[in-house]
Amino acid sequence: MTKLYIHSTDPGIAEKIKPEVYQKILERRRHTQELIGETLENTETITLEIGCGHGHFLTEYGKRFPNEICVGIDVNRGRIYKARRKVERALLTNVHFIECESLEFLALLPDKIRIQKTWILYPDPWPKKRHLKNRIIQAKFLEALGKKCKQQGRLYLRSDYEPYLEWSSELIAESPNWEPTDDYEWPEITTTVFQELTDNRHFSMVAQLEPSK
Repeated sequence: MTKLYIHSTDPGIAEKIKPEVYQKILERRRHTQELIGETLENTETITLEIGCGHGHFLTEYGKRFPNEICVGIDVNRGRIYKARRKVERALLTNVHFIECESLEFLALLPDKIRIQKTWILYPDPWPKKRHLKNRIIQAKFLEALGKKCKQQGRLYLRSDYEPYLEWSSELIAESPNWEPTDDYEWPEITTTVFQELTDNRHFSMVAQLEPSK
């Protein structure tokens, strides 16, 4: 399924794959777009978690901030299923989980909806040099996210791998719209599965959208 998500964000490679496979991609993309539209029909602003895993963080976050509409996305269907079960048990109506890749979600999100906060917690660090292109924090991603955010929207990033934060800081500094900020208080709401695996070792940073940068 991972390849389908990657392909669906870049229709230009359709000519490189089998037509019947690409049709499945388009069908799933239409379904995802409809799901996003229906789920967020009366919404203007959202809080987004990319790579939400089993939903531990966002479920607790939604409890703490009931006035925020929260959306968690992940490409792993099993994780999304477990995350949805958590929300159902917690009887939350302001938290939603959608099986979707990050760039695809940004492309399918209706223009009327703006992202106020984006959380990326313990992303895959891809430490080997030849794999750096697989990291979620890239110039293309920052540009796409910026186009969907509210003015002064914020990106919250945490990793147990310090070089990842250094890499991200450099890209954010080079971005025409994003600016690192020290003016924040990180809400220590709950530990995630991946956070527990690292014995709570972490490095954090926050960036703010600054169109006038």
